[in-house]
Amino acid sequence: MINLSKWAGVCVLTMCVVGLMSGISVAQDVKVFEGTLLGVDPGTKVLVLKSGETEMQFTYTDQTELVTPEKDGQPAPVRQGSRLKIYYTENDKTKVATKIEITEL
Repeated sequence: MINLSKWAGVCVLTMCVVGLMSGISVAQDVKVFEGTLLGVDPGTKVLVLKSGETEMQFTYTDQTELVTPEKDGQPAPVRQGSRLKIYYTENDKTKVATKIEITEL
C-alpha cells in the first residue's frame, strides 16, 4: 500500500512539472509588434499594421484583450493611423493577437 501511495505521488508530481513546463513554453512564444493601424476587417477579424517597410496581418478573437486609453470615461475609438502594440502567437503561418494595446490615437 505504501508503494502505491509513493507511485501516485510521483505521478502527480510529474504531471505538475509537465504542466508548468507547458505553460512556460507558451509564454516564451508570445511576440510583440508595434506599428500604425492601416485597417481592420471586422468580418474576418483581421487587422493590418505597418512599421517602417514591414506590413503584418493579425487575426483576433473574442478572447483577445484590448487595452485602450479612456476619453471622458469611455474607451477611445480606434481609427486608421492609431499606433498599436500587438502581442501575438504564431500557429500555422497565422499570427493571432492575444492582446492589442493602443499606445497613441
